[in-house]
Amino acid sequence: MSTSVGFASTIKPYFTDCYHQHMLTAPTPIDLWDPKAVQQKFPLIKAKVESGDMPASGCPEGVWDPKKQNQFLSDFEAWKNAGYPP
Repeated sequence: MSTSVGFASTIKPYFTDCYHQHMLTAPTPIDLWDPKAVQQKFPLIKAKVESGDMPASGCPEGVWDPKKQNQFLSDFEAWKNAGYPP
């Protein structure tokens, strides 16, 4: 079974409006809705999610539980391995 992964369909839905706004004003700002910006910051985003520093608390959605964190990391790696498709 083959599933396709893309930024718009797979990665961006993880980044709610609140997470997006928070990261625009973070010490190292990242536009989470810009696929090129996310691709350029891939190692940083991956490390912050792995450590639990991202997403930060303060949004109504809360922080990710381990299941969602692992799913994101799996999808994020699949997006990279597919060549960062839009």
